[in-house]
Amino acid sequence: MDTNLVFVKTPIGDEAIRQSTRVVKRNLRMVLVQVDGKLTVAELSAKVGNRQLVEMALRELQAGGFIAPTLEGVSVWEEGARLAQSNSAPQFSDFPAPGVPEKAPPNSGYSMAMASSFSTFGKSASAINRPLPQPESLREAPFIAETREISPPRQAFSRGTFSLLAVIVFSSISLLMLFFFPYSNWRPSIEMASSEYLGMPVRVGAINLKLWPKPALVLSDIRLGDRGESSIESLSLPALSLVGGGVPEFERIEISGAVFSVDRLLDLAFFSTEPQSRPTFHLHRLDIERLVVKAGDLALDLSGSIVLSKQARVEKAEFENADRSIRLAAVPTSSGLALSVEGYAWKPLPHLALTFNSLQAKGVLQRGKLVIKSFDTALLGGVVKGSWMVDWSAGLSMAGDASLAHLNSSMVGATFVPKLRIEGDLSGELRLRGSGPDSAAMLGNIDAEVDVEMINGVMHGVDLGEAVRRGVGSAVRGGSTKFDRLTGIVSIKPGNVDVRAIQLTAGMLAANGRLSANSEQNIVGSLTVSLQTSVAPQRLPVKLNGALPNLFTSVGAR
Repeated sequence: MDTNLVFVKTPIGDEAIRQSTRVVKRNLRMVLVQVDGKLTVAELSAKVGNRQLVEMALRELQAGGFIAPTLEGVSVWEEGARLAQSNSAPQFSDFPAPGVPEKAPPNSGYSMAMASSFSTFGKSASAINRPLPQPESLREAPFIAETREISPPRQAFSRGTFSLLAVIVFSSISLLMLFFFPYSNWRPSIEMASSEYLGMPVRVGAINLKLWPKPALVLSDIRLGDRGESSIESLSLPALSLVGGGVPEFERIEISGAVFSVDRLLDLAFFSTEPQSRPTFHLHRLDIERLVVKAGDLALDLSGSIVLSKQARVEKAEFENADRSIRLAAVPTSSGLALSVEGYAWKPLPHLALTFNSLQAKGVLQRGKLVIKSFDTALLGGVVKGSWMVDWSAGLSMAGDASLAHLNSSMVGATFVPKLRIEGDLSGELRLRGSGPDSAAMLGNIDAEVDVEMINGVMHGVDLGEAVRRGVGSAVRGGSTKFDRLTGIVSIKPGNVDVRAIQLTAGMLAANGRLSANSEQNIVGSLTVSLQTSVAPQRLPVKLNGALPNLFTSVGAR
């Protein structure tokens, strides 16, 4: 069918619109109503949304004489007007004229299409439009002429137009009701249901409607806890889920901008291992964007989701930070919130150039403390494994034990003591403690001890071999000392670093002793250096002093 054709209703089609029994097929009536002499076949198809249905219906309606292409339609209406002026009975009327039997005798000139209320669907357009001889009684019926004087449908207020206006008016009223509905009246019931579900007081600042991208109620300025110490900027829940009776069921609730302390987060009822027997509503998933979790003055900014059971218990909770360098999975247990941690290129402290290239950890989050039972991380060019604990129940404190394997000593020095220049493969055992009222004080009060072993390295700023070669009374500044193996015990306390039990071997040279450094990185140390010669071994006392990176090495008398 030519999609550019424009169809118009014939008099029969116009009459069929007013009499529902003429065209009983629903799809034919639907298309017939849309034919207005303006829309093309393509536009009708787009409006109805089914091209095949529209074209099939148009063919049937044209074959039945209900519609005609625009040019033919004009002639059909002119023929109808001519018949009306000659007082002929309209051939599309469904009402029999007075005195005409329901079934006309043969050859009477009376058309069954005029006497029957059934549709003329199936006849050709030429057969329907052909003028028929009329009985005398039919020509004399006065009400027939009045029927023909009905205005064409283009001048009438059609049923389709009325339906469209009704839909527009209803939609407008509904929108006005949605915008001006007093949603704040729901606040007490929402606060009560939320408080019972979360197990803590909840107060809602405002409730508004959002239509885009989907209808939702937006709760803003939410405060949780007895003193409102935890907060949520906005919470969006599906508006349609509140319609109807019974227990409301929410497939998904979205939260943005939440701030919780760790202890208050653990107080939420759905993190408990005890399921709620009759929750006030059912929530399947909670999506959270920008959740700040605080422990003392330590904070971690996360986003993620929580999947809940029908008993309002956490089945799965997953979170990650903004750059996805740290990811957490949490599951409630009887001992606390079990955590699985993965990290990639994670920098835990912005002011410290320390990056965990990879991290795997298992732990438990409890009220007042986090216990990492085991961690395995690629760090500073090597591998660190151990356990760690941080407590914020009274200020901040931490403790940890770890084994170090094949760390790059240059990277260790650049991270913690930038002026210390040393090379080698570092391994050892670390024990760490620290406490203070806040994180800065805790890090400043670090008390650590490291059993260090370094192999195949270079110590810059000290030249033991040259000092011994020059002999008693000589002094050497700077230089370097290569070594095969260097061991010692490093004790780190606030404002002081002490290295004791130093053992250094470098071919025919060996040294032992101790040294210490203060917070200004001034070094003071004493070593006994042994040098194997072809005549006899030499043992000389050597003093180290000065500030990093270059020290003075002086040789005293035996």
